Amino acid sequence: MQELLQPISAAFPVSRRLLEPLARLKLLRVIDLLNHFPRGYSQRASVKDLKAGMHACLVAKVVSASNKATKKRRLKLTEVLLDDGSGLIKAVFFNQPWLVSRFAPDTVLRLSGLVDYNYGEWSIKPANWEFADQAELTSTQAAPLIAEYPLVEGIGNDDLSGLVALALPRFAPLVPDLLPEELSRRLRLMPQAEAYTQAHTPADGKRLQAALLSLKYREFFLLQVGLRLRRRSEAADETLKISVDEDLRQRALKYFPFEMTGAQRRVCQDIEKDLTHAGRMHRLLQGDVGSGKTAVALYASLLMVGSGFQCAWLAPTEVLARQHLASLTRYLAGTRVKIGLLLGGMARATRSVLLGELESGKMHIVIGTHALLEDDVQFARLGLCVIDEQHKFGVNQRAQIRRKGQRPHLLAMSATPIPRTLSMTLYGGLDVSIIDELPPGRMPVRTEWVHRSREQAAYEKIRREIAGGGRAYFIYPLVNESENVEAKSAIEFAERLKNEHFPEFRVGLVHGQMSGEQKEDVMARFRAGEIDILAATVVVEVGVDVPEANVMVIENAERFGLAQLHQLRGRVGRGQRQSFLYLFGDPRTEDAIKRLNALCATNDGFKIAEEDLKMRGFGDFAGTRQSGVPKLHAGDFEKDLDALAQARKDAALFGAVISEENVRDCLELHFGREFRLMDV
Repeated sequence: MQELLQPISAAFPVSRRLLEPLARLKLLRVIDLLNHFPRGYSQRASVKDLKAGMHACLVAKVVSASNKATKKRRLKLTEVLLDDGSGLIKAVFFNQPWLVSRFAPDTVLRLSGLVDYNYGEWSIKPANWEFADQAELTSTQAAPLIAEYPLVEGIGNDDLSGLVALALPRFAPLVPDLLPEELSRRLRLMPQAEAYTQAHTPADGKRLQAALLSLKYREFFLLQVGLRLRRRSEAADETLKISVDEDLRQRALKYFPFEMTGAQRRVCQDIEKDLTHAGRMHRLLQGDVGSGKTAVALYASLLMVGSGFQCAWLAPTEVLARQHLASLTRYLAGTRVKIGLLLGGMARATRSVLLGELESGKMHIVIGTHALLEDDVQFARLGLCVIDEQHKFGVNQRAQIRRKGQRPHLLAMSATPIPRTLSMTLYGGLDVSIIDELPPGRMPVRTEWVHRSREQAAYEKIRREIAGGGRAYFIYPLVNESENVEAKSAIEFAERLKNEHFPEFRVGLVHGQMSGEQKEDVMARFRAGEIDILAATVVVEVGVDVPEANVMVIENAERFGLAQLHQLRGRVGRGQRQSFLYLFGDPRTEDAIKRLNALCATNDGFKIAEEDLKMRGFGDFAGTRQSGVPKLHAGDFEKDLDALAQARKDAALFGAVISEENVRDCLELHFGREFRLMDV
């Protein structure tokens, strides 16, 4: 395997001019080159055979080249008239005027890109181009499929193709194949070395598809076996195993002044099973806004505290951390369970006392923000980490909190539903529990999209709700504003609500330039009923719980993403009153209209998440850099879900028979550090 890890320049001669662009492409080792698969393929076509809208590869000679003026000052156009012997086509380049001097008449070019036909002439916008020779122009051989690689400035498609051609025969057979032969035969997969060759230099379309399927499946299989290995390596560890008898269970449940829903009870049973067996709990708890995730996390914490362990709750914001403190204090009033709050900017003396209690074990549950991650925060016996809104923390931060103990149990919570089609992708190494039931008495929020012309009627409805004892949030987005402008705009927004629309009600304000204490003070007054309308120019954080708030208005709703709108909607509908969400705005794009219509159509967070995935695509939805999902070489998490599902199932059946050493070597070879961070 060492041969695959050697630098490309050590394996075969590489021009010095290519070393820097190769590094920018992160092609440093031989295996990187083999795994740098083409982004697409094209087949050489003649001008006479073109169809508008097709992606084509052409070989043609230059007839003429000239720069053209445009109406836009910064846009420079270069037009190159080409002749391939069957017809003429114009190649159009943007902001590259120097090309004219390089494209002398009779120069032969190979180029590929999107073809169009307008006003009686063909045109192409080249995605790639290179110099070719006369022999290629006049060749009558059947045209092979041409691989088109992701490139950067300084390296051409021919350069990369040449390096890959050198690497394939020597090194493709050396890439270790983790797949059991029996499984490969059953699935009729192309052998791995042949698949590498056909993916880079395909003989025809049929063999190309077979090669890509083989490589994608193998990549998914490796990931899934790796995730299972990680779980298996911890399965025999009994350090944090606890015993839950009926007495402990009832002592924990007595603190809740309500009966848990069936879904909550089911998830509590899942957690009990994790905590009472050898190994570490790695569980993702998904639940729509208001479904009762906090109560389930507290139940898990009480089981651990009752067994002599400490718990750490990590929240993304001070407001949410304080909200958790208030909730847990309310549940545990009069008990001996000691709860603390650790935030950035605390007084040194207060912080010192709290750290001492954590280190001595006197503090049972600590709730905090990123301040919990600091080096001097030490625990006597940390047994459980609860990470709220875990997608808001980077993989390194999630790993940091777990290093505070001997790999404590992990309960990650998310009110941002992950589509079911993706949960096995992002969280393949975590057990997933879903609370799919709201507490009894909760009524679905009525959502209405209000055009500007109908705002006044909506204000009247809001006035009646507040007069009847309700409270309202008004959310006002600010985009790319400076700090001073944000504060000024926020104040103007609140004053407009007070003076123009609701002079009879008390209006409060939170905005991004306020300190945590200032925001918490306003939120406390809103919870206490001293404020009727809360204006906010920042998102009201997930977890903020004001049951009396039953109205939300979102100004310029088209500026928010679908998932964000659904999260905001979760701030209302938490009490016994009927709640309302009014989306103010006149969107001008089709996507924005789709978002608002989707939100009005359902309150189901998982349906919203699936719709959001369709609109945004996997990379944007998942935030893969944050989640720690490795970058795939051949597969695509969004397009290849069938192959992923099959690989996951097969990994469960065959994973145990594969050598751990081979799995670790293959993971390091293909993914390196990226896999080590996955699912932390």
